[in-house]
Amino acid sequence: MKFQLAVLACVALLPQASAFAPAAFSASKFKSSVSGSEGVRSANVFLNRASSIDDEEYLGNEGGNNAWSKLIKMRDFDPDDEDDEELVKEVLDATAAVLEIEEVDDEDPSSLFGSALSLVRILVDQLKKKKSLDFATYPNHPEFPDVDLSGAMKMLEGAPPANQIFPLKKIITLLLRIQTSVLGVRKVQNNIDNATHEDSYRACFTKETIGRFGIIPNPANFLPAPYSVDNWEKDSEFARQFFCGTNPVMIEVAKDPEKQLSKNLVNYFGKDKLQALADKNELLFVSYDDLAELKVNPHQMFPLPLNDASGPDGGPAPQTHPKYFYAPIVLFTYDYDNDELNVLGIQLERTGDARVYTKNTCGENEWLAVKCQVTAADSNMHQWVSHLGNTHLTMEPHIIAIYNTLRQAKHPLYTFLQQNCRDTLLLNWAARITLAKFDELSFGDYQSSVGVGQFMQLIGKMWSRYSFFEKSGLPNELASRGFTEDVQIPGYFYREDGMKLWNAIGGFATDFVDDVFDSDEAVARDVVVQEWARETTDPDKGAVNGFPTSFEDKETVAKVLQTIMWMASGLHAAVNFPQYDEYGYVPHKSLHLRADLSTMPKDDAEIREWMFENMFPHIRTDDEWFEESSGPAAIESLQTSRLLTTPSKNCLDNLSDKFEVHGTEAYSKFLKNLKVISEEIEARNDEAEKANKPPYNFLNPSNVPASIDI
Repeated sequence: MKFQLAVLACVALLPQASAFAPAAFSASKFKSSVSGSEGVRSANVFLNRASSIDDEEYLGNEGGNNAWSKLIKMRDFDPDDEDDEELVKEVLDATAAVLEIEEVDDEDPSSLFGSALSLVRILVDQLKKKKSLDFATYPNHPEFPDVDLSGAMKMLEGAPPANQIFPLKKIITLLLRIQTSVLGVRKVQNNIDNATHEDSYRACFTKETIGRFGIIPNPANFLPAPYSVDNWEKDSEFARQFFCGTNPVMIEVAKDPEKQLSKNLVNYFGKDKLQALADKNELLFVSYDDLAELKVNPHQMFPLPLNDASGPDGGPAPQTHPKYFYAPIVLFTYDYDNDELNVLGIQLERTGDARVYTKNTCGENEWLAVKCQVTAADSNMHQWVSHLGNTHLTMEPHIIAIYNTLRQAKHPLYTFLQQNCRDTLLLNWAARITLAKFDELSFGDYQSSVGVGQFMQLIGKMWSRYSFFEKSGLPNELASRGFTEDVQIPGYFYREDGMKLWNAIGGFATDFVDDVFDSDEAVARDVVVQEWARETTDPDKGAVNGFPTSFEDKETVAKVLQTIMWMASGLHAAVNFPQYDEYGYVPHKSLHLRADLSTMPKDDAEIREWMFENMFPHIRTDDEWFEESSGPAAIESLQTSRLLTTPSKNCLDNLSDKFEVHGTEAYSKFLKNLKVISEEIEARNDEAEKANKPPYNFLNPSNVPASIDI
């Protein structure tokens, strides 16, 4: 079996969102001897060392570093051997030694590797060498036992197979990202503690330069200040996010305002005015309709009955930590003369007399508070629907079906699709027993405004409307939101770069299929390909609506390959990698808010201080039980978003060694097309920098992983 290091800490240590952290685990509880300037030097030295590690060559050297020699044993790791649980602990200890971190204390779940070991043990208990994988349905959530979740997309039964475990180099990369983030927070912790509430959020970041004159690059700049720190209050930045931020897949072009918008907005701005803007493709909107259907608002951080024994002294968790959310409708106009999206108005509530907020009718701080309520709503739709649901979980039934058919038969098509399936099953499995676990102290409950039970409802609703080519195929998805070919709105770089990438992938898929099949008849008589279609669409198996029930021609096969690769690569990259820029500075984009506007001061001059002290997630708290249960939410969000933007080693333009048997010429042609796209994006970003505008580099092929691997 290929060298594998179980999940190690890479799965267990994430104090986050996208995928991983035992709920009781907090970054603030890390215990490590790596600290201060000595720790910074150690981390930098190890970072350089890790970047040059070659799994096979280095690990094949039995006379190498003593700590690493223990890791070599993992090449013979047998998940069915009970004695190998001790080997896992040895491996964790060995890695700790290399990272100069204290030994694993598996009795202390708050230690850096103790938490890793607890999750590894769960995996070892379930890990099997599986020839085929089983589909499963989601159970109902205990907080909402009458809400049926069985209609959501299918998931993997149990743990992923052994061949899905991360390789050593990736584990080390993630460990280092975590450790350097911890070091970064330690270096600025005093600044956070001693600052005012507002300044404490800005104090989270390390300095870009050091020295008396501030010209020496800081080798310990582990938490660089994101673009949002100095720009989060600007209306232009607020609007830009809907085109180029973490959630660029919700904004729509208004065609018929009376039907698409609320009566409040139509009456406020006037039917004729709005229709005139719509006729010129100048009216756009975002409407968070699904949030309006959720029943529990505010939602508690530690809801009962899941936390009936997790509170102080083993009693029920205090129901004193509410998180609020609105279901806003945001209206925009597009200024073609200045190529800029502008905010026209915001409606937060869904009542008949709901107020319409505009910049001209609000005080400066009131307007800022309104926009923050919108970004918090957008965060919940982004993380749970656009990101987790529409990429991670939507890919899962595809991966299982591909594993059971094309992989088992060693079909040439698996050469193409294997690149799109890497690491995702492990990430999703880890998410279900940590981030989205249906149990006490769940990350999704204490970090998210809507909570786990309700974001699973959002995902289920998304899936009930899902159709493979319509939702996961970029041109169709754009058209469903009004961005048809005749509507060209500049500055929507997700669309602009995405279509270039989509078309390049389509050409690659077509060429690859031509290499595999010489005719449509060859496709129709290929029993493995037909079994793949049946397994993906069978209601008791993959149950993917809109996927072909059979394949009759090469064009359909190529279209399917194109759609799957886009979903796993470009779509996920677009909703994942902007996260540090947006979530890193928590006031800019919060996953939960501790207050709605009903308790906001009437005096505009008092609102700003109220927001930082009462509305944004905690950056520090005097509540000892709360601190022990979840830790500072703002710090956790910062470190999580930093981790989730870890660059991949398996990007679209770095796969030549994967296509040495099948598709060699097709991939070579694909590389040339990707190079042109990269050059065009980089040239545009150079111009943006000259104009003091933010770049958009998230769909540069050099930055786009081939799979959902983080």
